[in-house]
Amino acid sequence: MKIEIMIPSLIVIIMIFAILLVVGRNNYLEYTKDKFDFRSKFPYEMQDKSYFKYNWQVRFLALFFCLSLALFAVNAFDMRHASSLSLAIGVMILNAIVTMLLFFVSMKNASLHMILAIAQFALTFLSYAFVSNYVYFFNALDYPLFLGIVSSVFVLVILLLLINPKLYRWMYLDKVEENGEIVIKRPKILLLAFYEWIFMLLTIILDLLIVIATLVMQTPMA
Repeated sequence: MKIEIMIPSLIVIIMIFAILLVVGRNNYLEYTKDKFDFRSKFPYEMQDKSYFKYNWQVRFLALFFCLSLALFAVNAFDMRHASSLSLAIGVMILNAIVTMLLFFVSMKNASLHMILAIAQFALTFLSYAFVSNYVYFFNALDYPLFLGIVSSVFVLVILLLLINPKLYRWMYLDKVEENGEIVIKRPKILLLAFYEWIFMLLTIILDLLIVIATLVMQTPMA
């Protein structure tokens, strides 16, 4: 691992993600006059309409976010001593690419979007699972045990999220009466969209955990 690259990469990841959210929300608000609600709006909706002013800025930031995540993954583990972590690195890079694509592929191409969403869920789960498995069974570099324990907890959390029966009914909309008429609206929480944001945060959290564990490893004992 290269902590001198990991820490700046993590800082860039967090900063770019924060800027992406601000620019994307403003892009959506400027023309729809409606707040962007992360509980019910998909990432791609930050740049979905051709007349939105800052579409290319959102797309560029999504690309930069992906590159930052990939750079972190490449430098997160020392492959000279732990070749078994190559799978974890590959999964983390693929997850970064899929995350970027979720900002590009709309529900106009529903099949592809669903494939990407499922891939994001699976790759995030595998990222935590590989790290946890390595700490418990192959820990040649002596990662602290807390990394395996916390990763295992997140594996269970992700499993609980994925077995939520409401997730598989995400496409059903609400019928609301307004001025004597029945109007079809999105629910306040559209689970598929909300989950896409949650799994992005889980990806950043994993990177943060790896940085903390690496710093602990490199801190000399008193």
